[in-house]
Amino acid sequence: MKKLFVALLIVPVLLLSGCMFPDSEKPSNRVPYPEQLRTVQDAVDAFKKDSGVLPIKTKDAATPLMERYPVDLGRLIPRYMSDPPSNSFEGGGTFIYLLVDVETKPTVKLMDLLVAEELQKLQVRIDSYRKKHEKYPFKGSIGKNQFTLDHEKLFLKKKPQVASPYSDEMLDVYVDGQGQLFINYMPEFEKALKNTDEKLKPGEDIRYLLYKDEPFVPAYSQAYTIDEKGEPMFSEESKEQSEN
Repeated sequence: MKKLFVALLIVPVLLLSGCMFPDSEKPSNRVPYPEQLRTVQDAVDAFKKDSGVLPIKTKDAATPLMERYPVDLGRLIPRYMSDPPSNSFEGGGTFIYLLVDVETKPTVKLMDLLVAEELQKLQVRIDSYRKKHEKYPFKGSIGKNQFTLDHEKLFLKKKPQVASPYSDEMLDVYVDGQGQLFINYMPEFEKALKNTDEKLKPGEDIRYLLYKDEPFVPAYSQAYTIDEKGEPMFSEESKEQSEN
């Protein structure tokens, strides 16, 4: 059974520390400061120029694309930067610095680990239900192999949602046929497509529309594309990944 990939990132830390993030309540550790992003970007660029490789932590190829290339800040200190950013996990904050577009233009973005914590809590409930009932608490279908969750079966007061990093929207959480959790960014793609002049093709992964001008990646997302009418939809890649 697939597990939530975030567990590979933070669960050992959670279990050992008792407290999720040191000093994480400080306002400065919860803000995606542009200057800190620029500092890490400059350090990554300089490291790649000198070494010919990217300073990233090795992740399994099965790791979802948006979480696949976390920056190894330890390799950048002290030669390329003096200290980790205060809002990074390594610096006592709640953000993971990672790279997108590594094959074309490696760009530093952020992922919020507080969202990861909420998903992990939900994953525990799902796994417990699966163990007891030998099935997942599916409620409805939103795609070929994407399912909504029956929150009452999980003893939740309302359907699981997380705050969008792009707006005031609350985004639904769904699960694939193997019990892996994802965030449904469809409302954000609907807005993004109305506000873009780019010429998109059906089958093309359009997740870059969300992060190209924003500091955050659409974490825990499957691939999205457009249909022949230009409307957002889950891509065939997402359906195939869910079935494997």
